[in-house]
Amino acid sequence: MKLFRILPIVALVLLAACQKQLSPEELSPDAAYYVGTVSVISKGETFDNNNKRICFSPSEDGKTATIIFYKIKFVPAMPVTINVTIPNVSMTRVDGKIYFEADDIIPLTMGGEYPKYTVHGLEGVAADEHLEFSLKFGEYPTWFSGSRTLD
Repeated sequence: MKLFRILPIVALVLLAACQKQLSPEELSPDAAYYVGTVSVISKGETFDNNNKRICFSPSEDGKTATIIFYKIKFVPAMPVTINVTIPNVSMTRVDGKIYFEADDIIPLTMGGEYPKYTVHGLEGVAADEHLEFSLKFGEYPTWFSGSRTLD
């Protein structure tokens, strides 16, 4: 009986290990890394994930960006950490700041799309070595605040 409980966890670990991550060559030369706190509200409780790494990678034309969460467990009950990519985030540069937003974006994780956690209401700003944004992954309010770090 315990074997049937362990098999799904093993499958998730293997899927996460096989997940394709963007290599540094696939990221924009303007990609920046930030370390900070990802907070998630689930079942009425706020879960803080401290010291989490986020990549903000503008496209070459400067009109969109990709946001990548590295090694994240959104809530303590998650059995493994995963990388999550939010592609096609609209962005604009104004007075040295980058403003970005997105709605109805299907995130990528574990080698494919994850429509159950479609991104809604993403809004944020990158300015003065700091990155802040908020969004909903499906029904789960999530936000990040962090400072720029070297790769």
